[in-house]
Amino acid sequence: MTSNKFYISDEYYYTIKRIKNRIIHIPCDELKAKQRFFLNAIKWLYPYKADTLNSAKIHSGKKWILKMDIKSFYDSVPSYEIQRVVSKVCRRINQNYNSFSYLSLVTINGKLPTGAPTSSHIANACFKKIDKEIRSVSSAFGVDYTRYVDDLTFSSYCKETLEIVEKKVTALLAFYGYKINKKKTKYISDNKQQNILGLVVNNYRVRLPKDFKRKIRAMLHSYVIYICNSSIKETKHLAWDTKRIRQLEGYISYIKHVDSHFYTQLKQYAEKLEHKYYVVVTIFLKHKFF
Repeated sequence: MTSNKFYISDEYYYTIKRIKNRIIHIPCDELKAKQRFFLNAIKWLYPYKADTLNSAKIHSGKKWILKMDIKSFYDSVPSYEIQRVVSKVCRRINQNYNSFSYLSLVTINGKLPTGAPTSSHIANACFKKIDKEIRSVSSAFGVDYTRYVDDLTFSSYCKETLEIVEKKVTALLAFYGYKINKKKTKYISDNKQQNILGLVVNNYRVRLPKDFKRKIRAMLHSYVIYICNSSIKETKHLAWDTKRIRQLEGYISYIKHVDSHFYTQLKQYAEKLEHKYYVVVTIFLKHKFF
């Protein structure tokens, strides 16, 4: 992995990171502050909230799930659509005269950069009409549809129906200039693990995968060892800084939202660790997770 800087002005620049075949543009703090200000205006005009749990529930208990991926999603969003959205937002915040300036702050050569906080929401705003058409096609065949950025998910009790919808959606996207990454198109039957946005949806239940649960239990155990300064040989724990503690807090908050059963189990596990090591897991008391 290598990195360098790409300047869009004397004041603003991106740090470019190349990871395998992906290029990530990370805005500097000054540019990110400008983008976040504009992002709040975009959210106000084009409200969009993708709830992982609700999106997964829609597909739970289905015989077949079809997963499709839009190839180079941000690069495929038409420049004129981006300009239309940016101009409309600027008019609503009484900064029409700055529309060109803001356009230069949220795009690179007329495209949405991966890594900018504004890119996802602008892309969703531009894709709103297409979303409506895809949903209309899906509904006509009794198929459920959800999308998270460039990931499209369809579910049905009949594989043949999904195959028809796949062809129609592929043609619809091609009409608007988008291409499907065929290598990532998958049909998943209910006799295999059906994973939607990191959640398993088999048998009308929405739950977290076993490997993720093991990871969180290990993190919790490592954290307890850290706060009690134990030298137990069986645990090779890492140093816990503020960033890592906040990461665990975020995981627990997420678990509480998407998998209440595992959340209860994790609570009981934390209590056992407290009794075993004679500590108080303040990370939970502070945020009142338990």
